[in-house]
Amino acid sequence: MDQDKTIILACSSLTEYVEAAQESVGTRMRVRYLNRIYHRDPAEMQEHIKTELGRMPEGIDTVLVCMGFCGGSWNNVQSRYRLVIPRVDDCVSLLLQTKDEPVSNLKKTGHLYVRAKDPSTESFKAIFERMAEAYHVDDETAEQKHKEWMALYSTISVMDTGINQCRREEYAAVVKKDADWLGARMEYVESGIHLLEKLFSGNWDAQFLVLEPGRAVQKEEMLI
Repeated sequence: MDQDKTIILACSSLTEYVEAAQESVGTRMRVRYLNRIYHRDPAEMQEHIKTELGRMPEGIDTVLVCMGFCGGSWNNVQSRYRLVIPRVDDCVSLLLQTKDEPVSNLKKTGHLYVRAKDPSTESFKAIFERMAEAYHVDDETAEQKHKEWMALYSTISVMDTGINQCRREEYAAVVKKDADWLGARMEYVESGIHLLEKLFSGNWDAQFLVLEPGRAVQKEEMLI
């Protein structure tokens, strides 16, 4: 793999992890980021993926994708470059991969995952309140929806990536408030940049889908 002919295409939610992985393996490849806001709609994200793939710099032959399948955002996408994509369903699963076993989804049903350096940016109570305000939900309906969330989620899983310093007391206090609001327990789960380190170092084993130019991403190949 020639670093001068390789570029990283990443979701902006993984910015700090992309930087850490490049530093860890000693690479200095160029990076293009897709705004995480486009995750609100896979079709919208796919359009932005195609736009970025269509305006890569001259001389590029390989694109290393730092994303998962992300709700079908990559389905049927093809390009004139070689694409190397982790075979995971989303960015949470990407960071949950700490071993070399190919598994697309390591998330557990009923778990909410927190990975940000500032956990307040992922506060589920705050997200719920913003949604209720945006859609002008009355108090009675909001209370019912809150009960539905409580029934759906049993655990808030804090992803200890080694980068987010999530064992701090102030970090845990923020997450604990969310857990109490949901009536859920709080736990820590091992996570990290293992898959990104493999991607950047060219160690593309069965955890990655490698597509030569012109070949489209297919869900059946992507997800294990």
